[in-house]
Amino acid sequence: MKRLIAYYSLSGNTEEAVKIIADKLGCDTVKVDTVKAMPKSFAARILVGGGQVAMNKIPEIKPVEADISAYDEIFIGTPIWNSKGVPAINAFLKDASACAKVTGLIITSGGGNIDKCVKALEDKIPNVKYKVSLLDKKHKDYGLNGEKISKFVEEVTR
Repeated sequence: MKRLIAYYSLSGNTEEAVKIIADKLGCDTVKVDTVKAMPKSFAARILVGGGQVAMNKIPEIKPVEADISAYDEIFIGTPIWNSKGVPAINAFLKDASACAKVTGLIITSGGGNIDKCVKALEDKIPNVKYKVSLLDKKHKDYGLNGEKISKFVEEVTR
């Protein structure tokens, strides 16, 4: 089975997790990024990113550097913004052929509660079978991510 992880990462937490999982699964990765960069300041990022999520704004994304048709299965890697997945991932999911292949969610958060984000993504993605919730490096339970990743990989490869 040929797999791809399409992900968005602003601070590096999601990218770090995706690279570990991709290495363990032997799959490819592609970063989804917006044409217009996010602001540099943290406060401005919160306002812009949170506002985009709240208003369901779908930004223009850079062309994805992967042939989606070459993959059997796609996983989405996303941080949580305003209790939902990020706008760049929502833009990626507008591609119906990509969306139909998505079977897994790799979600990173600062607080650990991914239920609203999973619900919002599952409403768009009909075939989700695998999910993992990972914590930001600043979270006190960040050290548990390794075990969660191992369980996720084990479930995917069964």
